[in-house]
Formats: sequence, structure tokens, C-alpha cells
Amino acid sequence: MDQARVGKVAAADAVLLLVTLLAASGWLFSKQVLQQLPPLLFMGLRFGTAGLLLFLLSRWRGAVLPRRALRPTLGCGLLFGVSMMLWIKGLQHSSNLGVAAFICSMGVVLAPFASRLLLGTPLSRAAWLSMALAGLGMACMSLCAGGGLHASDWLFLAFALCSAAYLSLNSHFMARVPALPATALQLLMVGVMCLVGSVPGEAWSWPALLASGHWLLASILLATCLRFLLQNWGQGRMPIARAAFILLLEPVWTALLASWWFGSVMTGQQWLGAGLILAAILVSRHKPRRPASLQSPVPAGKTGQ
Repeated sequence: MDQARVGKVAAADAVLLLVTLLAASGWLFSKQVLQQLPPLLFMGLRFGTAGLLLFLLSRWRGAVLPRRALRPTLGCGLLFGVSMMLWIKGLQHSSNLGVAAFICSMGVVLAPFASRLLLGTPLSRAAWLSMALAGLGMACMSLCAGGGLHASDWLFLAFALCSAAYLSLNSHFMARVPALPATALQLLMVGVMCLVGSVPGEAWSWPALLASGHWLLASILLATCLRFLLQNWGQGRMPIARAAFILLLEPVWTALLASWWFGSVMTGQQWLGAGLILAAILVSRHKPRRPASLQSPVPAGKTGQ
């Protein structure tokens, strides 16, 4: 491998490492904003503004979404919107961001099963093994201290299911669609859905918006716009399996940052469960030898936090 290619690979690795830190920071930014703003209003402002900024950027670069891609993009955006509404509702009531992040990461494990159900894609042995490991991991977390999953954990699990469907369909339909305008449209759709859901049941307060302005701005610019742009750039310059291994650091960073920032601590049994879920994601990324058993590629780490 020549020196220039080594440099490009190293740059892509560094960019994706930064993406995992930005994604983990997004959990903290969101938790801080939720102390002032209602959840759906926050997500509407965050994703709506980010989608608008990316739309303006795509127009400036001359990137246009083909008409044939409009319907699947909107359909995937609808699933994305539902999943993010579940995520923010879970985050509102969550007391341990580390556990939440590992539960949400199960969307990657479940994606091949969603592809099987929705697209008829064959399942590999690795997919079945990863599901078994993920189930053991969830058992370790739910049986910790003799308790069960909290209400927020069930919301995160529902998010993982919706996220799996979104990842499989988005990978299938968006393979040949310009990434920038498609991402902008999907983010805008999430923003509109959340704002519409916020109108009937949430109180909008201008002082609260001003009080959380710096955290909201960090969520929009760093955890959404910059994160998605860098992730698309980095993933386009390396094999998806390599990108997946790097992006698996997101729940690890989230647990460490939450422990430092909020003082939330995971027990040994919860760490064991998190390790099993992490192992399940690694196994789910294993490339089978026989081409017939390959599942559709799934964009690693596309959870939108």
C-alpha cells in the first residue's frame, strides 16, 4: 500500500473515531437540553434545523435528489422519525445513559432480521449467533439486582427494532441515491414529525429555549450536522466492516462520558451484558464465506443520536 493510500485510510479512521465521540456527546447534549425543553420540541428544532442546513448545503453543491428516489427516501424518513421519537422519550426518563446506549446499539444486530422480514434477504449463521448473544446481554441487564427493564429501557428496545427496520430499508433503497440531499430530506422529515407531535401536548417556552440555547446549538451543529457529514465521508473511504468496528465505540464512549458527567455507574453484571451486546454486534458484522449467505449491507452506526 503506497504512502498516499495509507494516509487516506489513517485520516478516515481518525474521522470515524471523532464521529463516535460526537455521537456519544450527543447523548449528553440531549440530556442537558431536556432539563429545559420538552422532548419532541427539542428533537423538532434539532433535526429540523440540521436538515435545513444540510438542504442549503446540498443546493449550494448542486446535489439533487432524483424523483424516483423521493418516495423511498420519505418512507425511510418516516421510520427514522418514529425511531427518534421513541429514543428521545426513552432518554427523557433514563437514569443510566451507558445501559441505554448499549440497548440502542442492538438495532445493528437486529437489522439482518429486519432485512429478512422486509426484503427476503437470507440470514447467515453469524446473524443467529449475534441474536443469541444479544439476548443474553439483555438478560444480564434486565436481571441486574433482581429487577427488570425500566420503562425507558423498553422504549430504547422499541427504538432498536424501528432502527433495525430503518437501517435495512435505508441501505436497500439509498445505495445509489446522493447521500447529502437524501439525508437532508430525512432529517427535515424527522423535524416536522416531532414538531407536529409537540404542538398538542407540550408547552413551548421562549425563556426555556434561551436557557438551553448553547446545548441545543451543540446538538444541532456538532452531534447532528457535523456528525452525519463526517460519518458519510469516513464510511465512503473504507470497507463497511472496518467502519463498523470503529463505530462500535459509540456506546462505550457514552457509558464513560455519562459516568464522568452525570456520575451514573454500570454494575459488573450490566458491563457483562454490555460486553455481550458488543460481541453480538461484532459477530453480526462477520462476513460469511459463501456469497449466498450474505445479507444486505447495513450502514454502521446510523442511529441518529
